[in-house]
Amino acid sequence: DAPKILLVHEPDFADFAQNRGIMLQLSGHSHGGQIRLPRVGALLLPFGGRKYPMGLRRMPDGMWLYTTRGVGLGMPPVRINCPAEITLITLT
Repeated sequence: DAPKILLVHEPDFADFAQNRGIMLQLSGHSHGGQIRLPRVGALLLPFGGRKYPMGLRRMPDGMWLYTTRGVGLGMPPVRINCPAEITLITLT
């Protein structure tokens, strides 16, 4: 009966994690897309990070998913309109 938290690198794994009694999935991988244009969004997202590239969302089964933009860089090694972040999550 304890709450279950899933740490998985690729946020798109949430589609498979749903309906398994998981309360929260924490992910990274996509860096938020690194280069984001207004009204367009991310120009390039990696496999496994295309559906849920950043932020907090509630999945249809009620599971929460948080994808951090993180502090690292993929290729190309730049960030435009997508600042790095360090996230503090307090569980109560």
